[in-house]
Amino acid sequence: MLLVCGFTVPEAESADFSADAAKAMRLLTAQPGCVRAVLGHSADDPDSWALTVEFASVVAYRRAMSPFDVREHVIPFLSRGEASAYEVLATATDGQTDQHVSVIAADAATAGPRDASGPATPR
Repeated sequence: MLLVCGFTVPEAESADFSADAAKAMRLLTAQPGCVRAVLGHSADDPDSWALTVEFASVVAYRRAMSPFDVREHVIPFLSRGEASAYEVLATATDGQTDQHVSVIAADAATAGPRDASGPATPR
């Protein structure tokens, strides 16, 4: 699972933003199942930043967002940008690509939590 968040931060606020991002990254990577977090600053636009956090699974992502200190600091930090979670469908290492089966149901955009116990048909 990937959490990807893009931020627009004026240069004058970049030091405070970097400190807030570092705290969010420390809190998230301390959670079980959080693989790593990467903060990037655009080489083309001085106001553009990106935070990517990798989790071992959807469950790990959801659990990592649950502790109080994460809800208190990370969630408000992420709300400053445009965040979205993505499932990993392919990975590549050393020139080899591995495909992964989707665990999201084909009707996930229309079904609610009480409609089904799990994906009957993956995307």
